Amino acid sequence: MDDLPDPAALGAAIRRYVSVDRRHLELLHGNVQRRRVGSVERTAFFRELIADSERVGDQEFAALLGHGSGWRERLVAAWIAGIGGRTRQRERIGELLIESRQTYAGQGYCFALACFGTSADGQILCDYLDNYLRRTDLYYDQHWAIGALLDIDTQLGSDYAERFIARDGLWQQWTRDKSADYLEAQKNRVAELRALVEKARQAGPAGTDQRAVSLPAGWVSIPGHDRAVFEAEVVTEVSADLKPSHPLVGRSLMAVAHCSQRDHVLFEVAEEPIRWVLVELSWSGQPEPGIRPHWEFFASPETAAAGLREHMR
Repeated sequence: MDDLPDPAALGAAIRRYVSVDRRHLELLHGNVQRRRVGSVERTAFFRELIADSERVGDQEFAALLGHGSGWRERLVAAWIAGIGGRTRQRERIGELLIESRQTYAGQGYCFALACFGTSADGQILCDYLDNYLRRTDLYYDQHWAIGALLDIDTQLGSDYAERFIARDGLWQQWTRDKSADYLEAQKNRVAELRALVEKARQAGPAGTDQRAVSLPAGWVSIPGHDRAVFEAEVVTEVSADLKPSHPLVGRSLMAVAHCSQRDHVLFEVAEEPIRWVLVELSWSGQPEPGIRPHWEFFASPETAAAGLREHMR
């Protein structure tokens, strides 16, 4: 898996699993726990991750966790692996955690190992902590690792973390905050994330006929007779500049809503997994006049609505 992945395969995997619903941003630093949206949108966000965890293939994992991938791809891939119980990825996730060559991705590795929740996963976290708690000059993912290990201890009734958190143990030597409450907070963060996933799993998949997006203030629906105008002026011009690898090439888009205050247009896409596209238009004269769009992809009506609200802030 250390070989460079095929660029086309990596690009396709990124478009399908990483960019949709701004996942690499929502998962970063556990932001999904602090999202400025309601529980409905958050549940929808996790439902989409659960669905992808069931269909992602080994080759796609190889691309997302391969030598040439970045922290965003690895972060999302680790979450999907953990949610889907893809224990075949344990060895690679353990290798990447111990290497710790990229920022942020380690949080996903620790979450995945906690989801797997076996003694093998506890041992990987112990190996990581044995190494990095001795490095008082490094502030990597030690907090996530100790939280995941404590969570595994709770699941298994084991005591892997005990030697680290005991008086004069490595954790006590490395951290400034030595309180029991602080350790409990690290464990609860990981346990809460797992609980949120299970809550979404019990809620079941979103209905395929539920395609209506609840528009926030500032957004208006585009009536049928005006859709052709938006599609001609935006889609036609923008599509001509798309690279062949762009996820929207060859797809039909239907304009459904517009925000004149921000020059944003929401388009509906028929094909899965992308179902809505938010296009932010920037009119530039450099190097030559034209539309310079920014695209965001959403997979559920709840996350699309949350994305529209976010852009109104």
